[in-house]
Amino acid sequence: MKVNITIPKARKGKFSEIKLGYKNEENEDIQVLLNVDFQNLYEFTRKKNGIGFDVFLIGCFVYGIDILLPRKSFSVNGWSREIEVEFPVESLDLFNGGKNELEQLLSFLTGDYWQISFIQRDVTSLFVNTKKVYSNDYRKSHKRISLFSGGLDSLIGVIDQLAKSKDRMVLVSHYDATFKGAKSDQDKIHKILYKKYSHYHLLQTRVDLEGYDINGNKINTETTLRSRSFLFLCQAVFVASSIEDGIEILIPENGTISLNHPLTPSRRSSCSTRTAHPYYLIKVIDFISKLGLNHLIKNEYEMKTKGEMLEECIDNDILRATYKKSCSCAKRGTRKDIRDVMTGTNHCGICMPCIYRRVALHRIGVDDEVVGTNLFNPQKYPLEKLPDVPAFLDYMRNPLSIEDIEKNLLINGTLPLNKVEQYASVVFRTRSQIIDWIRDKGSVEIKNKLGIQ
Repeated sequence: MKVNITIPKARKGKFSEIKLGYKNEENEDIQVLLNVDFQNLYEFTRKKNGIGFDVFLIGCFVYGIDILLPRKSFSVNGWSREIEVEFPVESLDLFNGGKNELEQLLSFLTGDYWQISFIQRDVTSLFVNTKKVYSNDYRKSHKRISLFSGGLDSLIGVIDQLAKSKDRMVLVSHYDATFKGAKSDQDKIHKILYKKYSHYHLLQTRVDLEGYDINGNKINTETTLRSRSFLFLCQAVFVASSIEDGIEILIPENGTISLNHPLTPSRRSSCSTRTAHPYYLIKVIDFISKLGLNHLIKNEYEMKTKGEMLEECIDNDILRATYKKSCSCAKRGTRKDIRDVMTGTNHCGICMPCIYRRVALHRIGVDDEVVGTNLFNPQKYPLEKLPDVPAFLDYMRNPLSIEDIEKNLLINGTLPLNKVEQYASVVFRTRSQIIDWIRDKGSVEIKNKLGIQ
């Protein structure tokens, strides 16, 4: 599917009203607005052009296109889509040099077939500022950047950085008004965190796609959001490039989720989530390096389980004061038809991120949060009828050695061979921690199903 991008001139105090479009089966032009709230980013970076800005724009385009084309309608095999797009950029020659790297990283991340080209952007000003900006000295006082989603892992990563260093840092956050909750989580955590650690700057940016086309017709959209981590990183690269060459970008994510060992063979390869996969991060670095941007993108927790991240968090007091404000659920706001508890929780309780969260919290003695469906005591439906649970049970029933896990990880995605055994060890330890959790708290039914005494 070919997607067209239209960028009009900006109105005063507004970002350009970018439109993403394609032709439907009736050969009709469908155009949808991509909303970008650029004010906070501009106030900090004081930039609305340059290479870093174009990287940010591409991140916005990719995120919007990912949502615009629902897989159910546009996939060629039930999942993967063929996406053709021409990105308007300021530095055409530079981006042409990074074309292959961008296609590779996006195809790996989203599981689609991306065909990318670039065109000279004729609109030079996409934003007309009307408000104050921060000083150059203030901006340059920040020494590193961390992604901050409002999830538990990013919370731990931020706490650790703030606790061990007095250097100022920027927390880069994204939220989408269509998918409720992320901004609220970030705000609640920030309110508590800032009282103890004030040496950071929180940068929240709203980027989302309208739910209606420009003629007012409701559109179907994609909700898997595989490209969200790319938008996050593109924001961070833009901010980093506005401070200084070489500024480090941190993406805090436990190794289990980063590697995303498949539960079943059907979840391998393109269908697998890869938002912080080591290969993906390497390809992002390769891409921005082609553009002359030198920023290390690092996940300091790639060899840690979620439970180990919690146990080793430097400031246990602030962690315990904030962790309940974070959200780990991959199905937030959905699955209401199967939930036993409808209010008082943002967690479905049965997706793998919810299970990993409970396992981790159990390791520090606080697995007491309310969840939509308690895996150990489901009310509406039996275990076998709950989404994801049969795959989880099959996964845990199947004994896996370190060597087995190594093979599965290599099938699921390219990894540095000198680290494969360490990565496999993370998955192995996670499985052991899940078994410990079930042994300590699980129902007789689930213990019997998994043969746990």
